[in-house]
Amino acid sequence: MGINRAEEAQELELVEDFKKGYVYFFNSFLNLLGSFINYVSSGNYSDQNKKDMLPIRKPVDVELTKQQKRTRDILSFLEEKNIQPESKKEFPTYFPGINTDSARLDFVQFVLTYRYLKDFYLEGTHSWNIIQKSIVDATFTDNDFKVSQLIEYRLNPGLERIKILEALLKRMGFILKLEDSRNLQTTKAFRPKFQEEVVYRLSSVFAEDFYAGHYEVIYPNPSPFPETKITQAPAPTANKEKMAQEATIKKPAPTSSKPPDNFLDASGKFSWNSNQHYVIHYDIAKYKQETDLLKSTINMDLHMGADEQVLRSEMIRSMSSLDRKTKSPEELEKEYLVFLSQFFEFCQNIVMMHIGIPGNLKWVFFFHIGPSHFYMIAKKFLTEVKTGFWHIKSSDGKKVSRFIPSEYIKKQILGYWSKSLLVNVGEEKNNLALYKKLVEIVEQKYKEATENAQLLYKALPEEIRNSKPIDLVFREHMSEWMGAANIIVYKRFVRNQIDV
Repeated sequence: MGINRAEEAQELELVEDFKKGYVYFFNSFLNLLGSFINYVSSGNYSDQNKKDMLPIRKPVDVELTKQQKRTRDILSFLEEKNIQPESKKEFPTYFPGINTDSARLDFVQFVLTYRYLKDFYLEGTHSWNIIQKSIVDATFTDNDFKVSQLIEYRLNPGLERIKILEALLKRMGFILKLEDSRNLQTTKAFRPKFQEEVVYRLSSVFAEDFYAGHYEVIYPNPSPFPETKITQAPAPTANKEKMAQEATIKKPAPTSSKPPDNFLDASGKFSWNSNQHYVIHYDIAKYKQETDLLKSTINMDLHMGADEQVLRSEMIRSMSSLDRKTKSPEELEKEYLVFLSQFFEFCQNIVMMHIGIPGNLKWVFFFHIGPSHFYMIAKKFLTEVKTGFWHIKSSDGKKVSRFIPSEYIKKQILGYWSKSLLVNVGEEKNNLALYKKLVEIVEQKYKEATENAQLLYKALPEEIRNSKPIDLVFREHMSEWMGAANIIVYKRFVRNQIDV
């Protein structure tokens, strides 16, 4: 590959910024660009510096504005409502005559993301080179202003982000098996190669020994049963470098711009508790579409779990209730918000009971589960107990459909995390020993669940066990045997053990 271990370690450190996701990176980039543009146009510097800035203001402003537009474009592309339809549309290009499946669709989405990011990188490199040349070549009477305010505080952070994106693209290209993947200026034909066993998601780029092929893959028997076991921690002498990295305080963001209201970074202060697990964001456009549906909502499922007969009776009563039919969208929304608040507590109690988390560790445990995984847990419980649905009447009044408002729930979890969870967590969230204790509790429960699942598998009739491969049997029964919400917790804490 032409890359040594030191270069690979440096590259891995560079892509750390993407552990919080594409959206976090580009929102941060957008904040940097906006701050730079505002500073250049504000004139908040001495008269002499204003005079010295005149020759470079236009070229710098033009390139920054171009980058700002391109960043907004790529953020729009990365929204699920845009990238998913485009991936489906492009699917036949890469897999002609093959029915759509999730693995291949992930591949197409990964390819499209790579292409968009590469175009952004090439244009960005060109723009930042112009900005750099304009500033470096300019003559300033006050050289300290040029170095500190323009180069160190504004130019260098922008160049660093381009360098981070370059590292990401090289790793993405390697996963796609592109010829000469490390040369991003290449004019060679773009021929990505699909491999059945590879997971085509952002998480795959963060593996150590990446170029030895140790990125995320689906192994021939992806089930955790019965072969897979929890990996033992490496010996202390072999783990000193990693522990040093874990104990390193994360670098502060170069700007203090306020993050968007639909985005929450609930990270701790160290590298090991500041990654994508601690981040949540919701799609503003989808959220608005969902809230607009409240005008057509005639009923809501707001129970905490009941058998089918009770649910059916409750639905008949509520659907025929004059009080329900005359409730305003605002009243319905208030009821739903109260329900969600109670349901979040319900989810927490069930997870703690199943995993065996002591009550005094509740808040730090859910802090480390993180808001995005908690959303997945809540959504899983809602569908399992058949609650949280809105019943929407069609415009002609002839049909009623029901759905769970996903973006609406994400927004409430974002608010819940900010106003309830984070205020109950103190410095214990930055305690690495306590975090490892929580991991040990989850790993032990995972081992017990694995052993129980093996027994349940052996208890199946022989004809069922012989009718299909063992991994397929486990996939079909995994949610039943281990608990669908528990699996989400295991996937969060027990790394590289479960693929569902």
